[in-house]
Amino acid sequence: MYLHRLKLFILLTVLPFISLAQLTPRSKQIIADAQKVVKAYHAGAPKANNVVKVVYFHGRDRETLANWEARLDRVLTAVDSFYRDEFKKAGVDGGGVNFERTGKKYVITVIRGDNDSKSYDANSGAQLQAEIMKKAGGKIDFANDHVLTLTGLTYVRNDGVFVFHSPYNGTGSSERGACYASDNEMLDPRFLTDRTTRMKFSERAGMLKDCLVAEFNSWYIGGIAHEMGHMFGLYHDFGNPAELRPNTIALMGEFGSRHFDDYRWGGPQTSHLSAAGILQLLSHPVFTQSRKEINTHKWLSVSDLQFEKQDSSILLKANVEADDMPYGLTVLIHPWNMDEYRNESSIYTLSSAGQIEIPLRNRINGLYRMTMLFIFPGGAVQPVFKFFSVGDDGIKVLSVPGQGLVDVKELYNRLSKSVQTNQTKQKLRILEGVIKHNPPVDAATHIGDSLYLSDAKWHLGTVGWERPVRNYYSTETEATFFLENKNELFEKGIFAHSPSVYQFRLNKKWKRFSAIVGLRDRAHAQGSAKFTLLGDGKVLYQSPALRAGHRDEFKVNIKNIDVLELKADGTEGHNYNSWAIWLNPLLER
Repeated sequence: MYLHRLKLFILLTVLPFISLAQLTPRSKQIIADAQKVVKAYHAGAPKANNVVKVVYFHGRDRETLANWEARLDRVLTAVDSFYRDEFKKAGVDGGGVNFERTGKKYVITVIRGDNDSKSYDANSGAQLQAEIMKKAGGKIDFANDHVLTLTGLTYVRNDGVFVFHSPYNGTGSSERGACYASDNEMLDPRFLTDRTTRMKFSERAGMLKDCLVAEFNSWYIGGIAHEMGHMFGLYHDFGNPAELRPNTIALMGEFGSRHFDDYRWGGPQTSHLSAAGILQLLSHPVFTQSRKEINTHKWLSVSDLQFEKQDSSILLKANVEADDMPYGLTVLIHPWNMDEYRNESSIYTLSSAGQIEIPLRNRINGLYRMTMLFIFPGGAVQPVFKFFSVGDDGIKVLSVPGQGLVDVKELYNRLSKSVQTNQTKQKLRILEGVIKHNPPVDAATHIGDSLYLSDAKWHLGTVGWERPVRNYYSTETEATFFLENKNELFEKGIFAHSPSVYQFRLNKKWKRFSAIVGLRDRAHAQGSAKFTLLGDGKVLYQSPALRAGHRDEFKVNIKNIDVLELKADGTEGHNYNSWAIWLNPLLER
């Protein structure tokens, strides 16, 4: 394995929370340099038709909404044009969304639900997926596709208020993704210039809004564009202070989804993609249209962070190790007492020697969360999460239980000096494995009698939050680092926050597979997960809906199975606290 050791220098800044505008010359240059790296990486690779598939879902008691096909043709065209125009402003050719088409016509798979329209609501995402998969005739696969689902589940109350009964969210990555939004008879880009007609609508949270039909379309077409951003793997992002103007706003930031083409009806702000969003999408398969396989095994570790006070700035140093060099780095920072919609974004390139400098200014006293997104030309994105505090006594990276991100080496050194109980020894073995980072074993060629899948190479690995990892849960806090279920500590297991998929190539070499499934301890009561094991596409096992404090154990026959797939999904239309884990996942001859 070839390791790059990078020296990371970061200065921190104070930001005014105002709106995003056009990209700066510096951002355009970083994007141009990154585009050259991405193009070189994919040069010579066969072209692919990586598409976003579109589903129109409606209840069994009603037909599709009026003029849905013509209206959605215009909606999809507007969203495609938005992404294309944002790329063009950044100096990037192409950049449109490759919706599935036959010739020039969009392919929209229409699904009539099993239930009446009012039986679905904002938490019905998993139910919609199941019904779509059952009825789509193999055309839609949420495990491998990027799928936009528009729902014709709206109804009109006696007082004329439109009520939306639909999931409204998005989640995904380079490998797959899903997002949901509501259709409505008034949803049509043609109404973006209508400054006279008014309408009232009520969303899932019970909010009632009375507005121009033009503003409604800004809100809901922008919502589709925003949730599709999450489907592609974008984080919430308020923008960069150097790109802020009062008449524009970041699509992926707070309220950014509500201002699609606002200028067309005289709205106060118009949404844009931030430089961070464009930098990340440069390598997304839907935009590269490359058949080159995404390598989800990219390993990267950031450790030994320290701050240095300077005359007018603060310097953060860190050591970074990686399998290969990322082409870009996005840094997202928000105050701990604000939500992630307020992420400030900044973008940087990494030199071949790994030397980078990130110029930001001082911050006011407080606690901050920082997310570093290392972006690889094949489409993989590796997030690294850190907390830091700013105080009168200086700047500190936090790595204490319940308050900060885990420095694995520091934790190992601390535990090695503590009383050596059986549990402490077990934790040290786990930490040793993480620090050594032994290369994963190929299950298709392994010659032993047994193998834990948590030590095996996966062909595909994607999770709904953070990144795929083995034999621990998350570096977000020390309290949630280790794999624990029902107060039992496990040395072997796979982090699988839903929606997640892991695929392993077995080459028909194994006979039995066993595992324990459940949610990690400390998950909130709202969290749930259903685990599914598939062999060559056939369901071999499926758990009931599991919550914190529950588990299920199983053993199945996998004789003559070539590809084994481990899936975990939320069960209520969301993945909040769906802290899924596969424990002791063991292959046997």
